[in-house]
Amino acid sequence: MNERPPHPMVTSAALERFAHALLQAGGMSDANAHQVAQALVWADMRGTGSHGVSRIPLYLQWLASGQMKGDASPRVVSQLPALVMVDGQHGPGAPGMNVTLDAVTDGASRAGACIGLLRSTTHTGALGYFTSRIADRNMLGIAMAASGPHMAYHGAAVAGVSTAPLSIACPGASAQMPIVFDMASSAMALGKLMQAKATGATLPPDAAMDATGQMTTDPSAATTLLPLGGPKGSGLALMAEVVSSLLVDNPLLSVALQTPPEQRIHEQNAVLIAIDIVQIVPLSRFREEAQALAQAMKTLPAARKDAPILLPGERGHAHANRAASGGIRLSPPTMQALEKLAERFKLTAPWA
Repeated sequence: MNERPPHPMVTSAALERFAHALLQAGGMSDANAHQVAQALVWADMRGTGSHGVSRIPLYLQWLASGQMKGDASPRVVSQLPALVMVDGQHGPGAPGMNVTLDAVTDGASRAGACIGLLRSTTHTGALGYFTSRIADRNMLGIAMAASGPHMAYHGAAVAGVSTAPLSIACPGASAQMPIVFDMASSAMALGKLMQAKATGATLPPDAAMDATGQMTTDPSAATTLLPLGGPKGSGLALMAEVVSSLLVDNPLLSVALQTPPEQRIHEQNAVLIAIDIVQIVPLSRFREEAQALAQAMKTLPAARKDAPILLPGERGHAHANRAASGGIRLSPPTMQALEKLAERFKLTAPWA
């Protein structure tokens, strides 16, 4: 009997079609499933499996419970020359972020810069996906998101703030490789904790606490993420709630913390900013300076001879190039979870 390879590769196109089919079978509209599948596979292409198709089982749970509205049509509800607000209508994150992205880049082309506020979505996904697309339009992009409490506020023994991801991207020396910074304000991303729970991988020290408020490296015992840099990370997360949630009159943390955990719904808000570079400095000049900055960083003495100095997003870009030619390798727990869903919906996994 032939056994499949333990870690089969799958092309991005096949994985995107499969993700689309699963999401649509789970109750997401065709248009929304297409956008979500693109965003998830982008993360897998760049080696960020924590924000890739591993999220599909959770998305389908939210669709089944009604927390995520699969047929939502995000729309612009308020628009000024340099400020726009979008109602995500409790839909998937990618469609709402895409509406916001188009609105802010259009606004920036006219006003020089534009701020977009997205309220009431579910999970924005990898923010770098959206800021990198702003960079592809020769603009500088900034994104931040807020959600429910998953991370301890500095000094607290339980979760009080979100992991508040932040991303900044801009054109690089070449059009093919923008500079893309993407981080969570927690010591490790929530998605990476979810993956560690699935694989049993040991957590880094000082990354998470257990139910008693003690630090742990055991993923099965971890209940709460710890902030990056202590008060710095938790302060950033608190201000993300102010900027992303209070500003759009959709508070998340104060409501969630007064609601029993089992009754909380998953909801997010986000901010997306675009700055039109060419209205400030010629694009060719910006690229020259980006190249000079990169060169200055890369010629610094390396702390380790086997670890080259990389720019934000450079590792992900290299991973995407390899995946484009050799395919994407999913983790066994992700493959197994998606195979169960495929069997349920009478679909075939592309690696089967």
